[in-house]
Amino acid sequence: MKIEKRLLHSQFQDWLNLQVARHLEAQAAKFRAPSSADRSEPIQIKAHTTDADMVHA
Repeated sequence: MKIEKRLLHSQFQDWLNLQVARHLEAQAAKFRAPSSADRSEPIQIKAHTTDADMVHA
């Protein structure tokens, strides 16, 4: 009986670890840097001297 409980516990831990790994991989995919083909043109920010307290994009 103890061996069966350990086997079941081990199988559950393996399944749970797989679920966590899949979740973390999905989260990491959201934060990966886009490839150079996916990058859009950068925004240029300029401060005008006439209204120095204002920043225009």
